[in-house]
Formats: sequence, structure tokens, C-alpha cells
Amino acid sequence: MNPSTPAAKFHTQRPKNLIQLKWWHRLAYISRVLPRTLRQLLGELELPPQARLLDYGCADMPYRDALPDTVEYLGADIEGNPRASITLNADGTIPVADASMDAVISTQVLEHVADPALYVSECFRTMKPGGKLLLSTHGIMIYHRDPVDYWRWTAEGLERQLVLAGFKVERIIGVMGLAATGLQLFQDATFIRIPRPIRPLYLLILQGMIALADRLTAEHSRSLNSLVFVALASRPQDRAAATPDQSNAQ
Repeated sequence: MNPSTPAAKFHTQRPKNLIQLKWWHRLAYISRVLPRTLRQLLGELELPPQARLLDYGCADMPYRDALPDTVEYLGADIEGNPRASITLNADGTIPVADASMDAVISTQVLEHVADPALYVSECFRTMKPGGKLLLSTHGIMIYHRDPVDYWRWTAEGLERQLVLAGFKVERIIGVMGLAATGLQLFQDATFIRIPRPIRPLYLLILQGMIALADRLTAEHSRSLNSLVFVALASRPQDRAAATPDQSNAQ
């Protein structure tokens, strides 16, 4: 691995376990609720024995330990990630056969890819009919370079992207609702101006307020406006079964 590449720097410098971030970290709350949501939904992938699962844009594969050892867990990422077992092609496509995976997961990747339609179509192409996709991406989020940051989504926009690729969207979940997101954006806009000695206290207070605001948010409201959206979708046995008219986003 070349330690000067953006991918190598990212994988060596990022926190290794986001769920263990201190409560005075500026992303403390979302770093707890998003992994918890994803881990719960992994159980709905309905993986068969000896399943093959592709983690597309795998980073440090934080969800490997949530699946049985019998699952063949394949991590795909750009060149420079020593944890990946598959190196993506230059255009971001995956060098694996069509319909060779029982499931695909994609966590906080879609906002960073230059061509979302191509990325989602690769998820579809590599998945066996009847397989499932678990994908999370940005809703209302501050600019987040990693190493680039291109896109933001509404629930309807994300669903349409998936349906156009051929998926049947089973549900889209909002993670961290509008009031909490507003507080998060306020914090992100102001904390840099807070003197360093009291910055941890400032962040601790704001993250506590964010947690409280999110607990008071109704699920329906969160499904419309959220910091992050999580989609659970499946590849129909018959591709024609999924059309843009079958929108499920509320």
C-alpha cells in the first residue's frame, strides 16, 4: 500500500471503531445510532447458509463481526485499502461475476461516488435474484470530504435511484430527525469558534441536546427529513417487477 494515497491516509487515520467515539466528539450521537440501525437490519438480509456478501466500498469492514463466520464476506474498495479482498476497477465497477452475491451492503459510500447510477447498477448486477441490498447514505448532512463528497438525498430521491436500477425498495428509514439534524448543523457551524479548552464541554452539551431532540422525533417525521437514510431493497426474481411507479417512500 502506498501510504501517500488518499485511500491509504483515510484507512490509517480514521477512527477504527466509530461506535466508541467519546460523547464530546462532534459526531458522537450519529456514530452510535447509525451502526445500531444497520446492525439490526443486517438480520433482515435473510442470508442462506454459506452466503456470499459483498461490502461495496468496505473501508475497515465494521459490520463483519455482526454476521456468522459461515458467511463469505467480501470487501471491495479502491486501491490502497489493505482490508479489501477485491480492488475496484478504475471506473468504480466490481471485478466479480453477474448474480454472484446473495447480498450487498453499502454504508456511507453513495454520496462519495462520481456516478451513483453506475454504483447502484453494480449492486444490482452482482446480486442474485432474490438477494437483498442494505445501503445507507447522506440525507441532510454537512459537506464531508472522503476524499470527495458529491451528493445528498431525499427519501424519495434515493428510492427512485434504486428502483431505476431494478430494485424493489422494501423500506427507507431516516436516522436522526430534523430537529436533531438542525442542532447538528448548528454545532458544526459554530464549534470551531469555541475556545479549545471548553470545546469538549460545548460538544458534550450539543450532542446531549441532539440525542434528546431525536428521541422526541416521530418516526414519520424522521422518515421525511433525516441526517442519514438507510434503504433495504431486494432484487426481484423478475426485473420487470420493480418500476418507478412502485414508490414506497412516505
